[in-house]
Amino acid sequence: MSITSEMETNNIDTSFKIKYDGLQHQIDAGVLINSLSQTTTIIQGINRHLDSGKRIQIKINALEKGSFIIDLDLIELMGGVAKGLFTQGNINLAASIITIYAGLHNLKKFLKGKAPKSHTKKGDNYEVVNNDGDVTIFSNQVFHIYANDESIKEAISRNFDTLNSDDSITGYEVLDKHNKSIFKADREEFDELSVISETEEGGDKLVTESATLFIIRPSFDPLLKWDFYYKRNKITAKIKDESFQKMIDNGEKFAKGDILEVDLTIRQEYDPGVKVYFNKSYTIGKIHAHKQRDLDQLIDFPLDSSEEI
Repeated sequence: MSITSEMETNNIDTSFKIKYDGLQHQIDAGVLINSLSQTTTIIQGINRHLDSGKRIQIKINALEKGSFIIDLDLIELMGGVAKGLFTQGNINLAASIITIYAGLHNLKKFLKGKAPKSHTKKGDNYEVVNNDGDVTIFSNQVFHIYANDESIKEAISRNFDTLNSDDSITGYEVLDKHNKSIFKADREEFDELSVISETEEGGDKLVTESATLFIIRPSFDPLLKWDFYYKRNKITAKIKDESFQKMIDNGEKFAKGDILEVDLTIRQEYDPGVKVYFNKSYTIGKIHAHKQRDLDQLIDFPLDSSEEI
C-alpha cells in the first residue's frame, strides 16, 4: 500500500497547457476539436460547482511550433465581452478551476475505472483508497464533484476515448503556466480512463465506457443488432437509445464507415480455466454523436526552425 497526496494550488495562474504526446507534427482535426470540446465541458462544470457567478470562456492563445501543445487561457465574459481574469479574486477562481481540473483527472486515473474501495473525510480533504489498496488524499471539492457529477466524469471518459482512436497520440498531459506537469497519462492508460462505470451482475462484470464505433452494417429494425468495428475488432451491439430510433424515423442517413460516439456497456464473463474476464456481449445505452464518413482532416503543427526534418 502506498500513500500519496494530491497537488495543492501553487503558482497557478489563469492559463494552462494541454500537451498531446506523439511522433507526428499534425493531428486529426476531429480528434483535437472533440478533445477541446470535452475540456470546455469539464471547465464549465467545475465553474458551475464553484458557484462563482461568472461566465468563463476558454481561449486558445496559440499552437506552439513543433508540438501538440495547446496554450489555453480562462477568460471572463462580461456582457458578451471577453475580459482577462486579472483581479486577485478572478486569478484565484481560475487557479481553483485549473487545480480541480487536474485533480479530477488524477482521481480518475488513480481509481483505474473502478469505484473507490473506501473514502474517509478528513478535514478539508478525502482519503481515498483504490482497489489496489493505494491511498491518495484529494480535496473535498475534487472528490465531491467526481462523486456527484456524471456529466463531468463522462466528459473525461469521452476525451480519452477520442484520444485512444488516434494511434499517433501516445500521451496526454496538463501543464501549468510554468510548464510544471499537473496531470499525465500514457497511452496504455487511455482504456481505463475511458471507463465510465463498472458493476457486477450475476457473476458477470458490466463495464460501461465511452466508445468510438465505426459502422460496418446498420440495421433499421429496432429488434436487430448493428455491426461495428470497435478497437479494431468486429462486434455486434443492440442500440437501446430511444432518441436514436427517432433520428432514423426522421430520415437521418447512416452508412458504412460512419462514426458513432456512444456509451458502450460490455458484459464480461469470467473464465475460471484461464482466470480472465472475456467480452460476452455489447449494448449501446446512449448515442452522443453521429459523424458521417469523411476524408481525414489533419491540422499541421509546423516544425520549429531548429528541428531537423
